[in-house]
Amino acid sequence: MTDPVYYLHIPKTGGTSLTSFLDDQYGPEEICPAQLLPDLFHLPLESMERYRLFRGHLWHGLSTYLERNLTYITMLRDPLQRTVSWYLHAMRDENAYRHQQMKSGGWSLLDFVRDPETNWDIANTQTLFLAADLDYQKLSRDPVGYGRAAIKEFAARGNDRKLLDLAKERLESFAFFGITERMRDSMSLLAHELEFFPNFSVPRLNTSSNRSGNDELSAAEIDAIRELTTLDQELYVWACQLFEERMGEMMRSLLMERYRQAETLVRKSWHEPIAEQARTHFGVRMLSAPPHVAADERFFVQIGLRNQSRYQIASRAPNPVHVAYHWLDAKRSQAVVFDGERTTLHASLMPGEEREMQALVVAPSVAGTYVLRLTLVQEGIAWFDDGDSNAFAEVEVTVR
Repeated sequence: MTDPVYYLHIPKTGGTSLTSFLDDQYGPEEICPAQLLPDLFHLPLESMERYRLFRGHLWHGLSTYLERNLTYITMLRDPLQRTVSWYLHAMRDENAYRHQQMKSGGWSLLDFVRDPETNWDIANTQTLFLAADLDYQKLSRDPVGYGRAAIKEFAARGNDRKLLDLAKERLESFAFFGITERMRDSMSLLAHELEFFPNFSVPRLNTSSNRSGNDELSAAEIDAIRELTTLDQELYVWACQLFEERMGEMMRSLLMERYRQAETLVRKSWHEPIAEQARTHFGVRMLSAPPHVAADERFFVQIGLRNQSRYQIASRAPNPVHVAYHWLDAKRSQAVVFDGERTTLHASLMPGEEREMQALVVAPSVAGTYVLRLTLVQEGIAWFDDGDSNAFAEVEVTVR
């Protein structure tokens, strides 16, 4: 990861704790201090080059303003709970938009959601944070006035699916996004995807009211919120499904990494290709073979197999291991028959095990003196006598 990280902080999605975790991954001099647009525009644009982390309510187009590629990350939250949290924030924070109006009017949650003059800032907020394209030159001149007017215009588009489609497209391209209700999993996925030091505690959500569950909302409140956040509802459901897929990919990756690094683990040959170095730890001995055979004759040879690798080999799909052979000319300069008949292992050959068995061979169709080389092959992967491996046995045979 070479591009700076930008945490697009959508309000009331559990971002305070995530910001603290991110800040711990960087030196103070690498972190842009501005988390709001007015603060961002007070910083000289040329000073942005030194920052490796940007985080805040800076909207999606920050990379355009900075003229830099950014690694985008964000968090999403259940729109019902995000709206309740935003209401509680506005009621207790005297600097919040419409705080005085709410306090003096004794607004309920329903008043907050239904007021047609002020509810633009909760209409599909999460969708708009991803899909709204703002003019940063105009923002730099008037971040509050222009910004509020622009978002009102986007909010007035209601359930415009073009906004939802763009939000999905952008979210899918993010290096990471988390789900507030899955905070522990989200923090784990973030540490994994961006290779951060995974030292985190699961934060408590910033809720100071006993109104914390969807089941405690009235039917009227739920209906009013859903009417105002239709796009956000669909975005959230879709994002949860994608998040689940990414979590599954992370778990598979971690389990595979553990499997590959385990020093004492017995590996199963049917699960993965046998490593080239591991193939050198197999031995094949020729115990008995006829010195003379007829052309095209089918016969058996007795061989011994030795497994000093960490692989359990077996003749099972998807890449079974078989005993096989090549017929070489008398000088061993070329293969007369390369792909010989296969003989299956009747049972797995375990690490440290030795076994004797018979292998089926078919003689060449032309008379002459040949070298029969017995070895192993993992189908679709490699022959065990390739490269520097000595996992083979040879015997001279005359074909009459």
